[in-house]
Amino acid sequence: MNHRIGRSAFALIMLLTLTVQLNVGQAGVQEPQPSKKKFTVTGYYPYPVPCHPALVTAVSIGSQPPEVLTAQVTIKSHSAKPIIAVKLSWDVYKWDVAMKKRKAGCDESTSAAETFLSGTSPLVNLGQLAQNETCHISTNPLVIKSPATKTAFVAEPIIKWDEVKSLTADGKRGSFKDDYAAVIYVSEIHFADGSHWTGAIK
Repeated sequence: MNHRIGRSAFALIMLLTLTVQLNVGQAGVQEPQPSKKKFTVTGYYPYPVPCHPALVTAVSIGSQPPEVLTAQVTIKSHSAKPIIAVKLSWDVYKWDVAMKKRKAGCDESTSAAETFLSGTSPLVNLGQLAQNETCHISTNPLVIKSPATKTAFVAEPIIKWDEVKSLTADGKRGSFKDDYAAVIYVSEIHFADGSHWTGAIK
């Protein structure tokens, strides 16, 4: 009897040892799951001096409705002359490059970097935007209901999903090929006195 018990115990120990070895071996060959790449949208607001007549203070990013990426942008006037209309532009860079450019001063030359995609909005009428006043530029309804002096509704999103999905592997939001960011800025300004201004980020 003792002999049979001993043989059974030995067989159980060998089975447990083999199971542990198999589990360790399987764990050793598992491939690490790649982290998802991200896409961010940010506004251009040079620091410490706001050297453009109007700057982007806030942006939205989302997927409601599905064709939208950025539906709302908030700008602030730094101009002594009333602003009556603006155009918004955006450029897509690698994420780390965009984070540097979004705060680069107007006299600061950043190193040359690849621009993957770009776009510009139609001219947006604001009525009259005075110095230090803010304006939401958005599709209707507002995405972010934060305080602003004015709201200008537009027919189309500032950035549509179709405009950036070429940066994905399969056209889906979770499959970006790299970490990217779009920098949105005011690229054209029409003043109440009839003058114009155009600018870009460096």
